[in-house]
Amino acid sequence: MSEEVKYSQSDDSTTSGKWVHRSKIVALIIVLFVGVVVMKYLKDNGPEADKELPPRVIPVVNVMEARLGAEQLVISTQGRVESVRRTQAASEVMGRVVMVSPKFEVGGQFSHDEIMLEIDSADYVSALATAESSLADARLLLAQEQARADQAGRDWQKLGRGEPSELVLRKPQIESAQAHIAAATASVGKAKRDLERTKLRAPYDCRVEASYTDLGSYIMTGARLADLYSANAFEVRVPVTLEELAYLDKGKIVGSKVIANALLGGADRQWHGTIVRNEGVVDQQTMTMYLVVGIKPQSEAGPYQLPPLGLFVQAEIQGGVMEGVIKVPRSALRPDNTLLTVNAANQLQVTPVTIARTLEKSVLVSAGLRDGAKVIVSPMETPVSGMKLSVQEQAEGGK
Repeated sequence: MSEEVKYSQSDDSTTSGKWVHRSKIVALIIVLFVGVVVMKYLKDNGPEADKELPPRVIPVVNVMEARLGAEQLVISTQGRVESVRRTQAASEVMGRVVMVSPKFEVGGQFSHDEIMLEIDSADYVSALATAESSLADARLLLAQEQARADQAGRDWQKLGRGEPSELVLRKPQIESAQAHIAAATASVGKAKRDLERTKLRAPYDCRVEASYTDLGSYIMTGARLADLYSANAFEVRVPVTLEELAYLDKGKIVGSKVIANALLGGADRQWHGTIVRNEGVVDQQTMTMYLVVGIKPQSEAGPYQLPPLGLFVQAEIQGGVMEGVIKVPRSALRPDNTLLTVNAANQLQVTPVTIARTLEKSVLVSAGLRDGAKVIVSPMETPVSGMKLSVQEQAEGGK
């Protein structure tokens, strides 16, 4: 009896499990059916989408009109201001310093031949007097010998026979007296020069860079007294590449005009000059050649008629004139040496060009770009040849 009950319970659980499984399948089918009906309804009765294409966006660009012409070339470089002359003033005589100019200090300025200091001249005055005395004695001796020679000649004419000897006519004595005069004259000249050398004079318009003596000092011959540099003649040594040398006017170097600029005293200062010489040696490390620019005083520059010694300046050398080129901004040139231009139909074109010279903010185009062409100077993210463009305004080229 118990076994029959067990079999009955097992059949009931199997039957209920099948009904649950069938119920899930039926529910899934009903959900799918309802979803399909709803989607069909929405498709048949939903709003219709606008089938018109979106408006086409035309890029707006800035352009400049290319103009064929001539451009003045300028070579930019830099250098430090130096004096044209530097002198180490030394004593040519010895003695005690008895006078020193108040300007004999660092930065003091002297005019040409102005006295800077004096050495005690008493011994040199005495030496000059002695030399002049010796010269007077030599002249007296010569006069006496000439008188004796004249007397000997007359005596020989009265008493002698044949030709008189040079010794009879006292010619050796006369020559000796003349030699004494020459030696005494040289001694006087040296004494005068030594006396003049007791005064140290400015060799040119100069400034004192350093002084090494003062009042009361005893100095020896050859002692260093001061370092001087020219006060109104400055120059700037500037490097120029070998390529840039070709941009000077027909290869002319000496005489080319130069403008030097620097920030000084809270303002931009400018000085004019010319290239005075070419050092003619190529620096093997930088492959540049150094030119020397002479700076001229600017009368209207007030206290800064000349740049201070040691100032670092920017120099612009005026070169030759390049004919038949078009100047465009450097930012408009692409890495592959092409420009983006706009044709008559306002379509983009990629134009290959030949660059004659690259400047700081612009480039000079010698071929590939026609006169009057519209060059795009504004940036473009994805330029495509033939795309439609909208030209907004005209722009000018760079420096």
